[in-house]
Amino acid sequence: MGFLDSIFKKPLVGLDIGISGIKAVQLERNKKTVRLMAYNRVPLPWDAISAEGEIRDRGVVITALKRLFESRAFSSRSVALGTCGNSVITKKVAMPKMAPAELSNQLYWEAEQYLPFNPSEVNIDYVILGNSQSQGDMPMMDVLLVAAKKDYVKSVMGLVEEAGLRPEIVDSQSFALGNAFEFNYGFDPSTREGTTAIIDFGAGTTKISIVEGHLTTFTRELRQSGVVCTALIAERLGIPPDQAEKAKIFEPEHESVRPIVSEFVQGLVEEIARTLDFYSSQAADRTLDTIYVCGGASRTLNLVEALSSKISVQIDVLNPVQKIAGSGKGMKTQVLKELGCLGTVAIGLSLRAVGDRK
Repeated sequence: MGFLDSIFKKPLVGLDIGISGIKAVQLERNKKTVRLMAYNRVPLPWDAISAEGEIRDRGVVITALKRLFESRAFSSRSVALGTCGNSVITKKVAMPKMAPAELSNQLYWEAEQYLPFNPSEVNIDYVILGNSQSQGDMPMMDVLLVAAKKDYVKSVMGLVEEAGLRPEIVDSQSFALGNAFEFNYGFDPSTREGTTAIIDFGAGTTKISIVEGHLTTFTRELRQSGVVCTALIAERLGIPPDQAEKAKIFEPEHESVRPIVSEFVQGLVEEIARTLDFYSSQAADRTLDTIYVCGGASRTLNLVEALSSKISVQIDVLNPVQKIAGSGKGMKTQVLKELGCLGTVAIGLSLRAVGDRK
């Protein structure tokens, strides 16, 4: 979904629920500008949501959601909700070429061949990416399937509704990354070519989204994340997780902490390299032009430097607010700075609108 498609539709608040906290962003859009009207972030205790996206303490999360929207800057309670974890998967497949209407009618039958879930237990959507190599006389097309377990979606939507919010759209956090990138770095596909990897180093997961032209064509979530690094420090040093988190952030150069962080970084970089190699191996002409990084865990000691040494591709820091004017009431430079690091998913979700294809 392109940004321009949403200008004249009812905007939504982008809601990013992560294991370390919840973020909400509301934008105001017209033909010429996009303004940041509201932003808030409420932290969560580490055990409220699992790294797999399971809500362990609904009461705590609902209370945090209510606090999040206490800010009067938010003029809407309609939200675009991001999903992630083991209950959501994406898979690129080659299918016989057919019209979108025909594919919609046959989607669940086709998807049964490719997904590890029972089709009756999931919500399935798709994006037609383009033509694929023919199989004999049969023309083929590449399709990106997206499947989310119905029980998971129902649970998350119910959670949001209990907090007094209206979930209008449920989207993948990985696609929200692509949406934020498309808006900030060329939502007009005629102005940008090439292939870009977006890596969001989060507390609960490391998300990789690959954008070809103007389409997100590949996504993967890695379990190696900020909380895994924190847990490793806590285990090795025999200290509580909250102390380990502080050591990771404020004392990463300490002689007892640095080798643990370095071990984590090397393992994560190796996994990212394997993921990108897998993507490139799917077609001979696939090459990455640029990697953009974002997320709070991207500030982990020497992480970006290690990634740059391992992968011979230009690496830049993604700025999800570079085309957003901070003109909402009370909006400050510090808010935009925080959003620049932590808000890519929430911004990508806030660019959705009521009436978009779900």
